[in-house]
Amino acid sequence: MIDLHCHLLWGIDDGAQSPEDTFSLCDTAIENQIQTVVCTPHMLNLEETDDYLFVRDAHAEELRRYLAAKQIPLKICLGAEVYLNDSIFAAEGLESLTIENTRYLLCEFSLRPFPPERALVLLEEVFDHGLTPVIAHPERYPVLHRHPRLIEDFQDMGALFQVNTASLAGLLGDEIQDLAVWLLKNGVADFLATDAHRPNWRTNAFQKFVEKFPPEITPELLRWVTQTAPSLLLENKEIASRRPSFF
Repeated sequence: MIDLHCHLLWGIDDGAQSPEDTFSLCDTAIENQIQTVVCTPHMLNLEETDDYLFVRDAHAEELRRYLAAKQIPLKICLGAEVYLNDSIFAAEGLESLTIENTRYLLCEFSLRPFPPERALVLLEEVFDHGLTPVIAHPERYPVLHRHPRLIEDFQDMGALFQVNTASLAGLLGDEIQDLAVWLLKNGVADFLATDAHRPNWRTNAFQKFVEKFPPEITPELLRWVTQTAPSLLLENKEIASRRPSFF
């Protein structure tokens, strides 16, 4: 598996709180056949991008040295989970936050209800920077449950979607699971990631989640969203649409 969304690095956000947390998550990744992790700490204020990158890159380099010394075969890649708010309108250097310097930017919206028109404006700003947004955990946003046609609008713009493993396993409730399944089954979402935070809270024990996935998630689909499509993204290639006719 390539885990495109994980809060593995310590001391940056609400993810790993210590190097020990990080090392434990790395062990769990290997135990669960995760070969590559994209570290995507929360980026909440784009005015602080330089400071954020300094800390992120320093911790990532320290982690890589640890993994090499312990001969742990886990590849560490870098990105960010960018919270879309008004700071994006004055943002400079947004490309420095993309996943592995590709065109793809992992983005998140507020988990509180907000006007659907605002989501379109914020996404358009990402496209104006020449980047392609990958919308993190769309199944969790109240705005998409209340305004499902926004999903089609996002697709028409060219946005991509990443579903969380815990959502798909039903750990966040039936409504969120139903949307997660629908997004994957209908070719809307192309990525499945752990969004892991800590060893004992929102873990990356992927195989335990797989056991709880509904039968609609076939082995072929699982391979696409955890291996094939993420690999294409890391190579900065186009992700071929699996989109059927929508509504």
